Amino acid sequence: MTSLDQAINALAIREVRLRNSSLSLADDIELLELQSLNLEVQAFHGVGKIKEIRLQEDGQNWWEYNFFYAAGVRLVQPEIESSPVVEIQATLNALYRSSVELERFALDAFSEEHVGYHVWPYWREYVQSTCARLGITPIRVGLYRVNQK
Repeated sequence: MTSLDQAINALAIREVRLRNSSLSLADDIELLELQSLNLEVQAFHGVGKIKEIRLQEDGQNWWEYNFFYAAGVRLVQPEIESSPVVEIQATLNALYRSSVELERFALDAFSEEHVGYHVWPYWREYVQSTCARLGITPIRVGLYRVNQK
């Protein structure tokens, strides 16, 4: 069994929480102008940190693994070197519980694809609801795809 398989079998998702977020709008752009601008979407996402917490409940040891998943999307004018027109960023915590302690390389392997799979629906909803609050057309965040290796 590979390290990744061990992590997949051991980790059970408990919850996904919003840890922090930021929103920025360019001062010189009016939101009504966005439709007429030539804008390009840029994005990033991935696990930046993993925190392990050892717990004991009813005499049994548990390990909670907190994956810090950072994601961001922004609209830029590709022909103009300037700050983004709109930028939305967030860090989400994906909390997993395990009855066994896992090695770091197993956690790293798990974080490459599987954490994103669990977090992605929360990220998509956050971007769409933030765009709705701004009164702009939602920035398209596609479906999450796991690499088929």
